[in-house]
Amino acid sequence: MTSTPSALLAATAATLALAQEPASTSPKDAPPKNTIMNIDALLTNSGTFHLATTDGDQPKLRPLGAHHVVDGKVWLGVGEFKDVYRQLVANPKCELVALQPDGAKWLRWTGRAAFAEGEQREKLEETFLEASPGLRRIYDKTPGKRMMCFTLENSRAELVPLMPPGEILLDETAAPGEWDKTFPLSDKVEHSKAFFRNRYGIELAADLYKPKGGDDVVGRPLPAIAVSGPFGAVKEQSSGLYAQHLAERGFVALAFDPSFTGESGGTPRRMASPDINTEDFLAAVDFLSVREDVDPGKIGILGICGFGGMAVNAAALDPRIKATVAMTMYDMTKVTREGYFGATDTTAQRMEARRAMAAQRTEDFRAGGNRRAGGVVDPLPEDAPWFVKDYHAYYKTPRGYHPRSGNSNDGWNAIGCQSFLNMPLLSYAHEIETPVLLIHGEKAHSRYFSEYAFEKMTGISVKGESAKVGNKELLIVPGASHVDLYDDVAGAIPYDRIEGFFRDNLR
Repeated sequence: MTSTPSALLAATAATLALAQEPASTSPKDAPPKNTIMNIDALLTNSGTFHLATTDGDQPKLRPLGAHHVVDGKVWLGVGEFKDVYRQLVANPKCELVALQPDGAKWLRWTGRAAFAEGEQREKLEETFLEASPGLRRIYDKTPGKRMMCFTLENSRAELVPLMPPGEILLDETAAPGEWDKTFPLSDKVEHSKAFFRNRYGIELAADLYKPKGGDDVVGRPLPAIAVSGPFGAVKEQSSGLYAQHLAERGFVALAFDPSFTGESGGTPRRMASPDINTEDFLAAVDFLSVREDVDPGKIGILGICGFGGMAVNAAALDPRIKATVAMTMYDMTKVTREGYFGATDTTAQRMEARRAMAAQRTEDFRAGGNRRAGGVVDPLPEDAPWFVKDYHAYYKTPRGYHPRSGNSNDGWNAIGCQSFLNMPLLSYAHEIETPVLLIHGEKAHSRYFSEYAFEKMTGISVKGESAKVGNKELLIVPGASHVDLYDDVAGAIPYDRIEGFFRDNLR
């Protein structure tokens, strides 16, 4: 298997990144051991406990019994072929209840199901099967008959007496004032969590930012912007920063995790799709359109890096999107099928990538899990390209590191971008009727993607300079690199220009 597909698939995670082994869950990331052992003991004492999920709008409840503590976390198992697994994938929110033998207290443990993957999944499955050999008749490790192991993240565990109050054993939920972003919370905005579903039924997780006072201050619903990206990042990084700045300037702004990433649903994790990820923007517009604090006729979107390309595609698909900004844009289908600057743009090279991808699919199916392509290469080779060094300076340092970010950790699945090989993302960019603003750094290795998109929309080819044709504009930021437009470190992001564009076009 050649290294070229991996480099392409890791494209904006850290193009030219080296494949790395998946990071295992470390005890240092787990709650205190005594707390976990307490929860484990309460589940054991109950003998049989109950797991509550949802199936669409219907509650579902079933008994469970198997659980194990591994790497400092309590893990549970369900069958891959069972409805409970499908329900947890579609909506990870769930609750465990375990009545204690004396009947006087019961454990309520609520959180979001996070399924193990790769080597960790193999390890956990074997742990469950070794503890109960009879289960091997049911779970024989063939595809479709696997034991799927999960733990609860962002969870809260409470020991509840028949007469409250109860005892809080564990609380990892986001409490008021708690902040898990790579940027500080502004005192000019209100922040809250939001969840909504795309048309495939995948639940998307988001951070909602509003100007303090919101529509109560201005006396009317506000214009709104949905924000996502970069490709392989999470909402606690660049997209949240952009959303917060927009909220400071009077917009309702929604920074969301795309499907299969971050806190959003979808399995396997770290997959990408030009269709589904475009749909994620449309689902965000759905969510914003029905809010009382949003004017449904004044909704725009902003995509960063690889999600800049998704945003342009969304604008071509959904006329509810009244204005679009693409920051430091990548066209992920173009770079996957052609390589950088057309370096692998031949039929033979694409066939090599397809063969490698097909071989990897077979290996993944045999293993019952997906190999990761690796995030941003770390440590950096001395001869790493300067733009890879830029990625490292953001994703692998306190400046931009986040534990849920694929780019900061083990990257996309090796087959995660397979469909990009055959699907030109910007095929109908020329039919976008609404305004589009493409913003790119003069020194960015990726600048040609925005120039390509501008030409697709207008028929006009420009290189290294700003241009405007009708309601389509390309803005080149002097001296800026690709990553300079990820955050405020370089002071290069033209927030005034972005605000002005949305103000002019969301009226």
